[in-house]
Amino acid sequence: MRRHKSYDEQLADELKDKSFAREYFLGLIEGEDGLDIEDALIHTIRRMGVKEFSEVSGIHEKSISRMINGRVSPTRETLDQYLAPFGLKTKVILEEVA
Repeated sequence: MRRHKSYDEQLADELKDKSFAREYFLGLIEGEDGLDIEDALIHTIRRMGVKEFSEVSGIHEKSISRMINGRVSPTRETLDQYLAPFGLKTKVILEEVA
């Protein structure tokens, strides 16, 4: 099977642990360089492996590949499907501007 160049077998194995995967993903967002949610997902999925992420998320591999390659930007509902393996979901908050 052909792997993305960023695939790391040891990290992919560690990312099978939901708690570790969540902390890794959140670290990408909250870190010094702070990735946005989609970029953090792409980064994490590439390290997990598309096939492996498909298995834990229930999302078809082709759909994941399209998202990774920037051809499809997920809706909020779809984004929640991508976040589910990490025990996360989106939340929209409106605030009044002063």
